[in-house]
Amino acid sequence: MARRFGVRYQRRWGQNFLADREQLARIVEALEVAPADRVVEVGPGLGALTVELASRARAVAGVEIDSACVKALGLTLRDRSNIRIVEADILRTAVSELLPSPYRVAGNIPYNLTGALFVHLLEQPQPPARIDLLVQKEVAERLTAPPGDWSLATLGVRIYGQPELTLRVPRSAFLPVPRVDSALVRITPDAQPALPRTALPAFFEFVTPFFQARRKQLTFVLGRRRGVRAPEARARLSVIGIDPARRAETLTLEEWRRLFENEREQ
Repeated sequence: MARRFGVRYQRRWGQNFLADREQLARIVEALEVAPADRVVEVGPGLGALTVELASRARAVAGVEIDSACVKALGLTLRDRSNIRIVEADILRTAVSELLPSPYRVAGNIPYNLTGALFVHLLEQPQPPARIDLLVQKEVAERLTAPPGDWSLATLGVRIYGQPELTLRVPRSAFLPVPRVDSALVRITPDAQPALPRTALPAFFEFVTPFFQARRKQLTFVLGRRRGVRAPEARARLSVIGIDPARRAETLTLEEWRRLFENEREQ
């Protein structure tokens, strides 16, 4: 189909089109799309998932960056009145303005967009009621892992909602075949973030250096960041019940909140 419409796989956009019908059916079932749903699809590509969404949902808005794919979609979806395709970069798109709330987001996304895209979606003025995205399996496992193996992206997601790994998809389901398997991650945003929205920019600025020095103990990063000696850094951690010898990936969301708020008071 790609050859028919003159679509070439674009490495710069991380394109891997879903081509296995059996895997597509598994993904559609896991999405649990209801007739009243409004769905924003990220990167519809050649429309394999788009058609399935449109046959089940009230409305679908697809955001596609590749102009060749947009032209192909215009032809293959021309008889579907409940689909609108927008040619745009999803990271520069006001997603909450595409469809009335409540809306959902779904899609098969380039692996290199994962962290930035989840945050972009969760920071929308009207966040999605639910997000279901196919991402690299290892990333999905880390996003949904208990504390102990968190990344900055994991913390970024947990601030806003609850992630769940719902389905694993083999690399053979895509063309061109990627080097890794994929997984479907579901995020259900909380009614409000774990911290006030006004505090979030300062929070992420605060926590980023800790994850940039993942192998260092909290005492080292806190001391370097705040310009205090190691004994004082250890004391600041101990007073809020955090072992100074721990590392960034081991902290829970509640512990990060305590550390951030304690340091703001210093």
